[in-house]
Amino acid sequence: MDELEFCIKSLSYPIGMLLEKLEKKPGEFIHVVGGKITLPEVPFAALCYLTGIALFDSLDMVDKKRLSGDYDSIVAFGRKLLDSKSAEGLRTYLKSPGRYISPGERLSIDWLEFERRAERVRPYLRRVVEVQGKGALQREFLEKAAFLSELTVDEGLLLGYIAEDEKLRGLINAALGRHNPEFKAAVLRYFKALRG
Repeated sequence: MDELEFCIKSLSYPIGMLLEKLEKKPGEFIHVVGGKITLPEVPFAALCYLTGIALFDSLDMVDKKRLSGDYDSIVAFGRKLLDSKSAEGLRTYLKSPGRYISPGERLSIDWLEFERRAERVRPYLRRVVEVQGKGALQREFLEKAAFLSELTVDEGLLLGYIAEDEKLRGLINAALGRHNPEFKAAVLRYFKALRG
């Protein structure tokens, strides 16, 4: 999993699943056609935002409606970038995404595959909720969540996605960072790419 896929899946795991299947090629615009996605040479943070918007735009109306909350997450990510120290170098991309996206073919989420993957991580979510439900402080929670070391990076991102609750998601990410070296390394690569 590269940094772009990590970024998209951290915003919307189902939309990130679309990116898995696409061959990445350099191009002037973000454009999806024939199983390929062309990606312009822009700062990574802008590329993540623009790719998320482009993939969401490629969905049919049913999937768009189902993932409207995920679209809000992508937009919120863009707002965070505009409030960051890097905002000046990103403003042109974030304020006018249509200049960097060319409409392509329609994509659809494989919801059966999503459910298959989600079933694999739901037992971990139940365990996390159980630990949290016992009123554990954050330090205690982190100690008791060592079982998250068993997850792959992809499964860790999916676990955070299906958790839905923002506080619980934060605890899961903290526990993954503490107990899962592979996940921690992926996060560090992602943040390094964001900083440019």
